[in-house]
Amino acid sequence: MLRWSLWLCLVWMLAGCNLGTTPAPTVAPPKPTTPAPLSCDEMVTMALNRADTACAALGRNEACYGNVLVQAEFQSGNLPAFSAVGDIVDLLSVKRLVTAPFDQTNQTWGVALLKAQANLPGTLPGQNITFVLYGDATLDNITPGMNAVVVKTGLASTTCANAPESALVIQSPEGSQSALTINGTSLSLGSTIYLTARQGAEMRVATIEGSVTVSAFNTTRVVQPGTQVRVALGGTDGLQAAAPPSQPEPFDAQAVVRAPLSLLDRQVVVPPSAQPVAPSAIAPPTAQPIACVPRGDWTFTYVIQSGDTLFRIASRFSLTADELQRANCLPDANLIQAGQTLRVPFALPTPTLTSLPPTLTATATVTSVPPTATPAVLNPNLRADQTPLTQGQCTTVRWDAVSGAQTLFEGQPTTATSAQVCPTADRSYTLLLLYSDGRQLPYAVRIQVILPPDPTATSVQIG
Repeated sequence: MLRWSLWLCLVWMLAGCNLGTTPAPTVAPPKPTTPAPLSCDEMVTMALNRADTACAALGRNEACYGNVLVQAEFQSGNLPAFSAVGDIVDLLSVKRLVTAPFDQTNQTWGVALLKAQANLPGTLPGQNITFVLYGDATLDNITPGMNAVVVKTGLASTTCANAPESALVIQSPEGSQSALTINGTSLSLGSTIYLTARQGAEMRVATIEGSVTVSAFNTTRVVQPGTQVRVALGGTDGLQAAAPPSQPEPFDAQAVVRAPLSLLDRQVVVPPSAQPVAPSAIAPPTAQPIACVPRGDWTFTYVIQSGDTLFRIASRFSLTADELQRANCLPDANLIQAGQTLRVPFALPTPTLTSLPPTLTATATVTSVPPTATPAVLNPNLRADQTPLTQGQCTTVRWDAVSGAQTLFEGQPTTATSAQVCPTADRSYTLLLLYSDGRQLPYAVRIQVILPPDPTATSVQIG
């Protein structure tokens, strides 16, 4: 009985202890909150700040992943890391870059930066050509020389009306002239340009500052700040020049202003849309070029002799070199050879020798001719003192002054009649005459550069 009483007492004591203790309440952890999506302006600001910081160490012949998303295709055997913001790779390893379109829903906007040497001298390592690729854009056939690159850009994003239009911005070093070939079109720029290229439609090259010379199908246009030219695109991939560049026209200033220009090395101010030298109705470029056919009404021929130039030949037939070049479908007025046959409008008179009796002496009679007014020069006779050159050599390109025309050499206005050039590889130099009636007459001289022999090469003598 006593044992039972003690057991009950123990139970009551334990029960009393439990009744006096209140269990601690259970607190649920806070639910994670999803951040509100950034607005268009906020996305652009964040992306530019991120790219500017991540690519600050970008050097010559390198590419940088600036903002998500960027896809890269590498050369065979090279698979470097290039999947996160701030990744930098050698251009030698890259073949193709694709940037994602502006997408506010997924908060993505692809931005990539490249710095290439192109044709700049290797002795100037601090100078590079900067490329900013962004939006729905592709840069293909990438090399440090950037001499045959292909660009494709898509339409403006549909998720945000104020999003920057997909494009490529290129800036060359101040005070230098750089040569590039994009979509089969030759560009010589000492400037900052804005470029779009719609597959199967057209490429637009707009100048923000400086000037750029655009050449295709034997036609050259100088694009001044605030203007643009259009080049029809075709070919098997729909991205090759299919017609000459159009006449300059005002560019789309609103589209250019929205471009990520803050990522460039040299800050620029976007000019207002400018009228070309002579405003005229601009017809859209045709999709296919018209094949050149030599003039059928010129039934006579002339065989080029050693020492002939197209200018001298044309003068003998009272023609300009440009007329003779077009009539014979010559792609380059400076690439003619002795023995080559040209079509001409008439036959030159054959010189005849008159025999004099042996007892008579031929006496030359000099007749004074009253001075006449000097005829206006129609052709600048663009030429080089020396070609070909050995690599490292320089030469002087010369031309004759032409009255009534503004002269631009390599896209830069000049009043001189010569310029020293030091090409590092084969290239053409362009002289453009701008007339007040809107005509643009280009002339080119090509200079060949011979590479020195390889000192490491070994020769084998047989015999």
